[in-house]
Amino acid sequence: MTAAANPGVRSTGATGARQAELGVLACCAGAGFATLLDSVVVTYAVPLLGTELAAPTSGIQWFLSVYSLTFGLGLVPGGRLGDALGRRTLFVLGLALFAAGALGSAAAPGIWWAVAGRAVQGLGAGLISAQVLGIIQDRFTGLRRVRALAAYSAAGAAAAVVGPLGAGLVLSVLPGHLAWRAVLALNLPFVVATLLLTTRFVPHRAREGRRADLDVPAIVLVGAFVVMVTVPVIDPGIDGGRLWGIVGACAVLAVATAAWERRYAARGRTPLFVPALMTSRGFVVGNLVALLWFGGVLAHSTVLTIYLLQGLGWSPLVVAAALIPGALARIAASSASSRLYGRLGARTLPVALAIQVAGTAALVAIAPTGLAAAIIGIEIVISVASALLEPPLRAVTLSFAPPTHHGVAAALLQLTQRLSATFCVALVTGVVLGTDLRTVTAGGLRHGLLICCGLVLAACALSFSRALRTSPAPG
Repeated sequence: MTAAANPGVRSTGATGARQAELGVLACCAGAGFATLLDSVVVTYAVPLLGTELAAPTSGIQWFLSVYSLTFGLGLVPGGRLGDALGRRTLFVLGLALFAAGALGSAAAPGIWWAVAGRAVQGLGAGLISAQVLGIIQDRFTGLRRVRALAAYSAAGAAAAVVGPLGAGLVLSVLPGHLAWRAVLALNLPFVVATLLLTTRFVPHRAREGRRADLDVPAIVLVGAFVVMVTVPVIDPGIDGGRLWGIVGACAVLAVATAAWERRYAARGRTPLFVPALMTSRGFVVGNLVALLWFGGVLAHSTVLTIYLLQGLGWSPLVVAAALIPGALARIAASSASSRLYGRLGARTLPVALAIQVAGTAALVAIAPTGLAAAIIGIEIVISVASALLEPPLRAVTLSFAPPTHHGVAAALLQLTQRLSATFCVALVTGVVLGTDLRTVTAGGLRHGLLICCGLVLAACALSFSRALRTSPAPG
């Protein structure tokens, strides 16, 4: 009997297909929730972790920064390997690395073991992120793809609400020597659940006729360059001959990378820095805006949380209660970003960035008072501005990429943001913490926030560039 003769068979098949789509979407949303939950809660563990592990300031800076470093370095090779080997293989590998890194950090006997765990976690998160967008693009089309991306974004926004509450509750209930370890392991149940869903719903599917073109030498050279640039920021004690040695090494690495990329492209291969993208003024300026904004906003949230916990002595639950309204405002405002972009196009960028500059400047002004109502109100304004900015910034920047390089362009944009986060978080936390991890003053916070404000102000100035105005009109 055929399916046409038996409506029940057709109905069952359609139901199975819908269930499979929902399962795939649950995998993507679960991965987004787990990775962003970890990013949200890790700062809450820092005060107790630093005390229990007798960590120096440089150790805490590495702990906070290395995740973004390895995340960024995992993006581009993760995307290219996913195309060649199938997304499921790389997705499962990323989830496994992420879980292993979380366990390693939570069980760390010393600060450098915790840093190593965070490095593994970041690499896993980079592999995961590279596959999620690919899976959604492979599986969903048209309006279904838009809804899938919206669900993925909503999962991340939900993590910003659930994370602080979960961390605050754990830190309030458990003794200090266990609490910070439990906070670092909060993501594990969600990772395991996502891993189980992945083995069931994400199919084995490799694209035939495609070969991995990773440009491994460029990845290694760029990784070495970023590490060399970051080391002096994380360890301010480096000076004299060692500092000049690092500067020289960075120059050599930059020249070697440029020479290699030209040679790689001359062979007909696709280099890490695709020429069609690197010669596009709009794409380059958009990446610079993203670099300055993302680094500033992530450093801002990191040092503000540390200051509220250590400088003002607020309990974790109170800190969570103070920051959650901003997260809720971001969820609410994100739905308005597309309408604003439809009216203003690329002009949305300077408008949203100007609002964020004003909010950060206001926070600098009230930093000494610690007024809860003022902090909450300003954070809501900054969160709304970020929600209005991020989707249009991605849309404008990626609109300059030719169709054959959409995936590479998206990976490079994420790479830019993550490497910026590595540098800016290290820089600003170093300014705020100084030489004594346990002494966080209003003056230190003010200096750190001034750096963040300067970064966002520079992004705002760049967003007026005519190069961004040539972007295709919003549709």
